[in-house]
Amino acid sequence: MLQPQTRADLFRLLGDEDRLRLYALCAEEELTISELAELLAESQPQVSRKLQPLRSAGLLAARKDGTRTYLKAQPGTSSVDEAIVSAALEEGRRLCRKDKSLARVPRILRGREEGSRAFFEQAPPTTTSTTPALLGFLPLLRPLLGQAFQGLCVDVGAGDGVLLPLLAPLFSRVFAVDRSPARLASCARVVADAGLSNVRLLEGDAGDALVHEAVYRQGGAAVVVVARTLHHAARPAELLSACARLLRPGGIVIVVDYLPHDDESLREQGDVWLGFAPDKLATHCKEAGLDPSSSSSFPAPAGLPDSHLSWQWMAATVAVNLNLGLSEIH
Repeated sequence: MLQPQTRADLFRLLGDEDRLRLYALCAEEELTISELAELLAESQPQVSRKLQPLRSAGLLAARKDGTRTYLKAQPGTSSVDEAIVSAALEEGRRLCRKDKSLARVPRILRGREEGSRAFFEQAPPTTTSTTPALLGFLPLLRPLLGQAFQGLCVDVGAGDGVLLPLLAPLFSRVFAVDRSPARLASCARVVADAGLSNVRLLEGDAGDALVHEAVYRQGGAAVVVVARTLHHAARPAELLSACARLLRPGGIVIVVDYLPHDDESLREQGDVWLGFAPDKLATHCKEAGLDPSSSSSFPAPAGLPDSHLSWQWMAATVAVNLNLGLSEIH
């Protein structure tokens, strides 16, 4: 909530060019102090000091993710305040375009995923039987009860292929999508060992044109599974939007991910986010044009490195007509 006592205070607060830049950058994306410092080529203490008046005034909202704090711009609370803040935001954007800091935001976001890419480029450790873990994933099928299992299922971020023996018997085709050749090699071993003749491996991301082309030729996906993948995405809503565009009419996205936790060691294996509160996950779905229909927490499958965390699933259907994205390829 906006705190300045008078509009004169608000004008004074927003009369500083450095604060205008910071506000504009935080309006563009939820950013940490260290990311803002990198964008503006300043020290973190300097940026923190300049941010504090904006935070005190309620123009920036702070959200914790483990030891990291993310800041996001908030609007004014009345029509007049909104007009003042909107004008300040436009001026801040002009300043950020001039110093090129706004143009550097996408690079900062890509940097969030560098650790994830490096981790998954390595060959995964040799594992024993995946049957116990596979049984632990059975709750994610709950949104599918009562539906005919047919058509195409796309496993986005298939990783080591642990879900493929569960999904392959339920669908006529399964596409295992991953951007890591090392992880796809692991998927290939699972496919060969289990004799999963209806599984196809695709290297890339959910938003890649080649993936969309392959899915389009199957008439769209009945189900897209995003299991333990969303927390690796710099922009979770962007990944979910790409998944939504893979769906055929009436299809669903099933997300499996962690509830919020404080295990910072998972940053070492490329986790960008330390889980998601259910309302935050629902917000990401809605930003992606998806309508969450059901959700639940469930015990983590045993025998996995992340079995000590609390897990959740959420099912969502397309809230707006995103299936046009498939036909736009041609």
